[in-house]
Amino acid sequence: MNVNLLLVALLLLGCGKKDDIPATPTPAPGKLMTFVAPAMTDAAIKTYPDSHYVYLNRTITPLKKLLVFLPGASARSANYKLFVETAGNMGYHALGLMYPNPAEAYNTGACGSSSDADCFGKLRQETLDGTDQTPIIDITAANSILNRLTKLLVYLARTYPDDAWGQYLDAAGQPVWANIVMAGHSQGAGHSGFMTRKYPLARAILLANKDFTGTNQPAAWYALPNVTGSNANVYGFTHIQDEFADQQAVWKALKLDAYGAVLNVDNVTDYVGSHTLTSSKAPASIPNSTLGFHSSVAVDRFTPRNADNSPAFAAVWTYLLKL
Repeated sequence: MNVNLLLVALLLLGCGKKDDIPATPTPAPGKLMTFVAPAMTDAAIKTYPDSHYVYLNRTITPLKKLLVFLPGASARSANYKLFVETAGNMGYHALGLMYPNPAEAYNTGACGSSSDADCFGKLRQETLDGTDQTPIIDITAANSILNRLTKLLVYLARTYPDDAWGQYLDAAGQPVWANIVMAGHSQGAGHSGFMTRKYPLARAILLANKDFTGTNQPAAWYALPNVTGSNANVYGFTHIQDEFADQQAVWKALKLDAYGAVLNVDNVTDYVGSHTLTSSKAPASIPNSTLGFHSSVAVDRFTPRNADNSPAFAAVWTYLLKL
């Protein structure tokens, strides 16, 4: 993403507006819908303070699975409530997790132009657990994805003891990865995919994902083995006008073509087991722009709507989330 497009994205998504703090929604009967500031879960979390989004539909039979959604570059969890709520209404315990997600580390000014084939992998590892991997970013263990997730689950288990959030932490206080679905948009999608190389996830859902080196090749981490033994737990969805050729190359690097051909979902109801889905639907906002296409598969403001204002991709998201 070039600098001008990045600035437009930040403006449209409201990422830099410190006074634009989402209000806690008024919950419907039987639903938990709340925002939780990361510092409320751990005082050592000092950066990227925008709130996590928590959604649980207590009227649905629980799946005993956790959905963790990671926002895109410089975005906030509040931008992706529709996807998180789709999961919650299927029976998931569902979280939109805020984490360190700077845009500049991944664009052409840093990893995008680096000759280090493992640059993206180092960025993602440091973001994941806070181990020092690269001077491009500076993320401590306290501010990492792993700490934010575990501390949020501890907080929710303590605050809502009847909702069984603690089932997603083992006796050592670590996430029970086999019961967790990681999903994300753009940068968050890359983290979700990278985590399949580290943990035995129930599933990873990559919405508008890419990591390309300065030599225009998929990042080296895509070639690392999935700890489950195959990429059968990895799914992708992107708009056909969102750098589609690059994303197909990523899908090939992950060998997702082993699970069916790329499928356009616009005029079908059976996705025939495909792990790689696309759409040509016009985004709800700035419908003829790269940002609109890129954001349409996940961001609330941009996702296409049906006549009744429901998200047009709800069926696609449900397919991606159905284990």
